Amino acid sequence: MSKKDFDVDKEIERISRKTRVNMAKSERSFENRLNQLEKDIDKAIRSKESLFDDSKDLTSKHITNNYTDNALERYKKKLNKI
Repeated sequence: MSKKDFDVDKEIERISRKTRVNMAKSERSFENRLNQLEKDIDKAIRSKESLFDDSKDLTSKHITNNYTDNALERYKKKLNKI
């Protein structure tokens, strides 16, 4: 093979083709994993916000209930019987 037949740039491109393909696949895979992680984080945040709102509603309902001393005494007696 003579120097005229051998093109260094083409040979480097040929040798590195598989590496470039693998790098592109890795980049796409990494981006997909990051996107999935962002979705999972958003889902967890929405879930916690929902639980917080539910808890706040239960607390406000409990505060607005009028428990009298008689009602509390009845509950205590029932619990003691159990």
